[in-house]
Amino acid sequence: MTYHEIANKSPLFLVVEIVPLSLLTMSTLPPNENRGPLDHLALRYLRQALNDPHPHDEPYVLSEAEHRIIRHVRRQTLVAAALIGVLGVALMYLPQYGWPELFVELPLSFFGQTYSLPITALLYGLILVYLEITLLISINLRATKLIMAACQFPRAHDARYDHHLKDIAMASHRRRRSTRVVPRLGIDPYLNLPRWGLATFFLLNILKAVFSAQILRYALSRLFSRVLRPVIDLAGMPIYAFWNAYASWQVVHEAQIRVMAPTTIREFVGELHDELGKNEQFRSMILDALQYIAVLKRQYNYAHFLFTETLLDRFNLRTSTPQPGEFAERLTQAPPEVRRGLERLLVFGAVVDGRLSLLEKWRFRQLRRKGLLTHSRAAIGRMSADYNHGRGLWV
Repeated sequence: MTYHEIANKSPLFLVVEIVPLSLLTMSTLPPNENRGPLDHLALRYLRQALNDPHPHDEPYVLSEAEHRIIRHVRRQTLVAAALIGVLGVALMYLPQYGWPELFVELPLSFFGQTYSLPITALLYGLILVYLEITLLISINLRATKLIMAACQFPRAHDARYDHHLKDIAMASHRRRRSTRVVPRLGIDPYLNLPRWGLATFFLLNILKAVFSAQILRYALSRLFSRVLRPVIDLAGMPIYAFWNAYASWQVVHEAQIRVMAPTTIREFVGELHDELGKNEQFRSMILDALQYIAVLKRQYNYAHFLFTETLLDRFNLRTSTPQPGEFAERLTQAPPEVRRGLERLLVFGAVVDGRLSLLEKWRFRQLRRKGLLTHSRAAIGRMSADYNHGRGLWV
């Protein structure tokens, strides 16, 4: 196959069939003379794509090719995760009905009482859970690496990227009393998705599926007493498929956000600094604005941590306790240009992580009631939807 024939194929072909997975997180490496000719060709393609200017203005906007690849990867990953859930239920129950002698309950005595426990079935179920988590981790790691390679991430021009990596790596493992949430998905900035984090994430997801399936089994047994037990057991297949697909969707979505967030944040903060970098009143209220929508309390969140760190660095701020007085009251007394800048800051900080929390929506309702927010709820929702679909975050 000639170079031009390969170049005419989609980028997904180049990523999947040419680039080894070990190279996908290192798309900016120079050629290694020990690699084969196909590896040289793949790295040459990725280098050309990296050096070419992005076809869109900043903030980061996904190109048509990147959209197509991410959509294809997402579809493949969700289907595979759903099938794993269905297969897990089938492998759990069908052998028990086909070979019941292998799953007999064993009598165990506790404090003089004898109980019959399905020890074999429990051990068999634990093995299946381990295999399911391993497969889910594998397909989601593959999806993440493909998205990174398709978007040439990380990009070499981000001079502070290594600094961000070290900071967020420490923050993601740091436990604070005010932060009760485990680092979301356990994903580090390289998007390498540490297995301990993903294993915990998918284990919790399987427990949700087990709980939901048990509720369904109980409801079916109560409503349809004549339904055979195998039918009731296998009725949980759609539930496991749904929870697995939903968890994989979260991972793919997080990977896309981590690709888009660094450039988007850098451009927004740079623009804000050009406009209001010398306004001392605006500078003094930046951290209070972040505290108001709880960005400072969510530093386990990669996008929020990076946003806060970039603001601190660009505006040369130091972390401090919030100033006395309610933020909304001080915002009312601020000049119009300061209010507009802080409004943009609040909206951007709420949307940049790819989801609007209930607390953020409640804060925005408070500001709208006081006439301090010019953006409508529908407008903020459109910004969030555009950002999540890769069309950029324009505030």
